[in-house]
Amino acid sequence: MAFENECGRLRRLARSGARVRYTNHALEEMEKDRIFRIDVENMLPRCQVTKVEPTGFDETWRAEGRDSNGRLLVAVVVAEEEIRVIRVITSWIRKRQP
Repeated sequence: MAFENECGRLRRLARSGARVRYTNHALEEMEKDRIFRIDVENMLPRCQVTKVEPTGFDETWRAEGRDSNGRLLVAVVVAEEEIRVIRVITSWIRKRQP
């Protein structure tokens, strides 16, 4: 796993009862793929962080994991550890590759 530190931090934050907040963009994209908030919130404590990108003041992490139906969910998040908040920027279903 390339981002073990970030992965552990995000999993711990998700398991600690942190609040999960969604941007309007995230909610719109989730609706397109029929992703429910509970799907994202259940995936985060078991996720893998596959990409880290600095974006000005924050750092976004790409979290990936399966939902209860076996779909591969991807969520781009900002972990605000000091205030125990996970901000979901966007989310989608990763299509299987041929």
